[in-house]
Amino acid sequence: MRKILWAEQLKLKRSSLLIIVLLVPLLILAYELVNFTYRAEFVEKQAEMFGADSMWMYLLYDNSLLFGLGFPLAVTLTASVIANIEHQANGWKQTLSMPISRGKIYLSKFIWLTISLFLSVTIFLIGMVFLGKVLGFEGDIPWGLLIGDSYGMLITVLPIMAFQFWLSMTIKNQAFSILIGAISAIMGLFLAAAQTTRWLPLAYPSQVSTIILQYEGLGYNQDFSAFLVINLLLGIILMFIGTIHFAKQNVQ
Repeated sequence: MRKILWAEQLKLKRSSLLIIVLLVPLLILAYELVNFTYRAEFVEKQAEMFGADSMWMYLLYDNSLLFGLGFPLAVTLTASVIANIEHQANGWKQTLSMPISRGKIYLSKFIWLTISLFLSVTIFLIGMVFLGKVLGFEGDIPWGLLIGDSYGMLITVLPIMAFQFWLSMTIKNQAFSILIGAISAIMGLFLAAAQTTRWLPLAYPSQVSTIILQYEGLGYNQDFSAFLVINLLLGIILMFIGTIHFAKQNVQ
């Protein structure tokens, strides 16, 4: 398996994967830097109105919707780039001709998808700490909340990762999988707004922040653990279903 992962790494070096991994976290952090710098008075009033205990708390709430929309899009594009390496120039013929099971090939690419997104949320975590320090936020760094918002998102999008990866791997036209991913990400925001649909997987990314707005103001997300457990289990199930389907499919 290690040799397969190494071979995949060589292929990915020639792709635009790194740009996509950096794009979403850096765009959100740049927006927050501008927002907290040029609208400082308004942001402070908002934080006070929402009852935020600290500006760290308000930062987590403020970027949760952007990250909830942007990260599923990053998942979609990253999965597409990894799969499209084989779709281009009929690469599947050469890859599948090797004496390696299709299941291992599928899993190796999924591992690289996970590694890429892990790097993306780590950059987001480091960026938030850096942003708080640059803006002079008072109080200790809430490491638990920052780590929860970053890596919690990675676990929450596991079902979306598994579905988008399967879609990108099995359908050659990547415009289709990217369109489905974009529509799903936008739908997630609307589904999260209603009590009856907020427990659908598409709605999870925009609700998984450790800090949410409640009736009495900003507070800790009581459903955070439930989102993690549900998505971890659902993501693993979907990933294995996708692996089995790919192993049996006649890929061209």
